[in-house]
Amino acid sequence: MNLMIVESKAKAKTIRKYLDQDWIVLATGGHIQELPPNGQAFWANRAGELPKPRWAWTEHGEQAVGAIRAAAKQDHIDRFALASDPDREGEFIAWRLSELLADLAPCERLTFQEVTAAAIKAAIAQPRSVDMQLVESAMVRMFLDRLVGFRTSKTARKFVTARTASMGRVQTPTLGFVVDRELEREAHVPKPYFEIRATASDIDFHVRFHEPHDPLRWEDDEGRHDPSRTADVALAERSLSVLQTVSALTVTDAKITERSESARSAFTTDALLQAAGSRWGWTPRKTSKLASDLYEGGHITYIRTDSTRLSREAVDEARRIVAQQFGHQYLGGGVVASPSAGKIQDAHEAIRPTNVTLAAVNDVDEDSQRLYALIRAQTLASQMAPARRATLRVTATAEGLDRLLMGAMSWYVDLGWRAAFRAFDEPATSAPRMVAAAGEQLPLSDAAQDTPNPFLVRGQTEPPPRYRAHSLIKSMKEEGIGRPSTYASTVETLLERRYVVDRDHALAPTVDGRNIWLRAAPLYVLGDGRPLLDVAYTAEMENHLDRIANGYEAASLVWEQLRDEVRAAHETARKKALTGQATPKQIQALEALLGNAPDVRGEVGPPEVLTAERASDWIAKLHARGVLPAPSERQLAEVARLFEKTGLSLEQAALRAELPGLTFIRTRGEASAIIEVLRAQLERGIPSSVRSQ
Repeated sequence: MNLMIVESKAKAKTIRKYLDQDWIVLATGGHIQELPPNGQAFWANRAGELPKPRWAWTEHGEQAVGAIRAAAKQDHIDRFALASDPDREGEFIAWRLSELLADLAPCERLTFQEVTAAAIKAAIAQPRSVDMQLVESAMVRMFLDRLVGFRTSKTARKFVTARTASMGRVQTPTLGFVVDRELEREAHVPKPYFEIRATASDIDFHVRFHEPHDPLRWEDDEGRHDPSRTADVALAERSLSVLQTVSALTVTDAKITERSESARSAFTTDALLQAAGSRWGWTPRKTSKLASDLYEGGHITYIRTDSTRLSREAVDEARRIVAQQFGHQYLGGGVVASPSAGKIQDAHEAIRPTNVTLAAVNDVDEDSQRLYALIRAQTLASQMAPARRATLRVTATAEGLDRLLMGAMSWYVDLGWRAAFRAFDEPATSAPRMVAAAGEQLPLSDAAQDTPNPFLVRGQTEPPPRYRAHSLIKSMKEEGIGRPSTYASTVETLLERRYVVDRDHALAPTVDGRNIWLRAAPLYVLGDGRPLLDVAYTAEMENHLDRIANGYEAASLVWEQLRDEVRAAHETARKKALTGQATPKQIQALEALLGNAPDVRGEVGPPEVLTAERASDWIAKLHARGVLPAPSERQLAEVARLFEKTGLSLEQAALRAELPGLTFIRTRGEASAIIEVLRAQLERGIPSSVRSQ
């Protein structure tokens, strides 16, 4: 009897359908062991070896392994097939399982990228041992995440007033994208402009106000000239007045040009998250969940990948379908990997349907169906011919106007790969009425009720847009930080920590987020002056992890180097924090104490202008004088809410809290005691008419 172990119960259920009675399939539910949650950030190690921490059970790990061991003994298992996910994290899980189960039966590692009968049977026929290079890469990542997070989060707690505070080697640089973009927005100075637009023979025209050599030309925030805009409102209004007197434009030149739009490659993880986010506004978490369900149900290949490669079989099948469904003329040469492909792991194929012939799957909800259809369309498109787009550009004049009008319209003369997306988009394919030679008259279109023709546009430049979750992931990918398995979770962490908030589906930093990036993170500097929590250094760390996985670097040497750099950077940060401005946490603590020591407020001065060292001294002095902090706004709000709910008076609550004579709440301790009494009253449901004796 054989026992296969996977991570997901859904995947286990799917796999059981493909195996005979000699197989049992059980799931671990994910990781079974992890670094011990005791706050330890580094461990001693012998030269040439990685640390050997005492691994701790995850919340469900011990129970999962216990069930596997019990099943192995009951059914007399001859071998374990460790089929956790085919990535570094999955390899780590397989390693821990092999360590925990080897006393019962031999352990073999199986990997498959798709949950199909053929892929599973092929994997069973080619078992291997656990890849310790992948395991060591995963371990160094864990060590680094714990070390950087543990060290830097100590500092973060001084700058964040919330109960939880954290920084991390991927999380913090990603936060930096959001904060830096917000600073750009705040620094933006709008530049006003005016445009004149008109429609003639279904072609949209605009007045060309200034040529590049014109000293009055209008330029955008990046210094780019836009001839359709002017800063001269009088010029724009004069032009509008002239156009309002004419009934037609006179063509002086008309040209049709064509350009080719190359096919897109099949989806990588980040590209899928971006596509679903931009097309439907889905969060990375939602897209990841739906894609994971499709994978575990056997409908698509593994979803954590940074490769655009497709198997030969998948390519052949996709090309057969394209030829059959659209025609041989729609076949292209296939997308070639981009030059940046050298930076990727390429451990897996791109995301594609396991059976491209299926246009739809039946056992999923509507959103999963839409996502599957998008993945299939992208897969087919990758093997299709380029699309050809035609653009008609027209130059015209108007009687009495001393400036040209420029118009354009576009359509597809050959859909090419875009034909695969017709279920989602319907691009224009109709050519306009052909424009004759110079001199032809183009009548102005009739004005609509809500849109005159011609009309004046008054506008101004906008600040750069805030990141959306999917565009933030795009920046992570481009800068080389994070990996397919961490994109969605990193963005979710920033939201959960409330370092960023969602404003109309865009991400804006909070005060805490700003403080983390602008005050806490800059304290961490490497010996050569580079920031520790920076995109460049984080990408360098990721590159080290890739090289460990591929056998190009020794894991122990990488760990020791990075460990020492992080330690030194933390010591630098600790010293700089003492001499810098008072932290938000110190300011909050000092304000609470001064609330009960108003006589010394003048001597202390505004807490926000103190150094961290001076603020610490004052906090110690006030504590020594017996000053207790005043209640927080949160406490007072909770007290008010509970008083309203219970109907008790302050005097009654104080008596029960053994604080007799209390006429107003002066300290946080008193507030906590009152809140405890009021909550107990509310839980017991005692009528407010019952009085304390």
